[in-house]
Amino acid sequence: MSKFSFMKLIEKYSVTFDLVVQSAGDYDNLGRWQDGEAITTTQKGALVVLPSQLIYQSGGRLTTLDRQLYISKAVEIPLKSKVIYKGATYHVESMNPFEDYADFNSYILKAVSNFD
Repeated sequence: MSKFSFMKLIEKYSVTFDLVVQSAGDYDNLGRWQDGEAITTTQKGALVVLPSQLIYQSGGRLTTLDRQLYISKAVEIPLKSKVIYKGATYHVESMNPFEDYADFNSYILKAVSNFD
């Protein structure tokens, strides 16, 4: 089965952003819990405004401040990771896997208040 190639279109609208992934915590040799580290990398992907229909269908869960991220399927982003772009912070809320028939994945990013 051939896959659709959208990466040229995604690259055309891509921006650079910081991706912060929290590594898993673990217990040390004395049995004390140690939190994982926050690992920040620079990534490229298309960050776009959510379609109004998706906002409407969400019943108020999504707003115009939230974004959708289209990125190469080679980049796997764990849920609850952070995306930082132009001073705004977003949490990765869900993934729409298109990898079976296309060369990208899509993520819903929920805007985070500066007070969180």
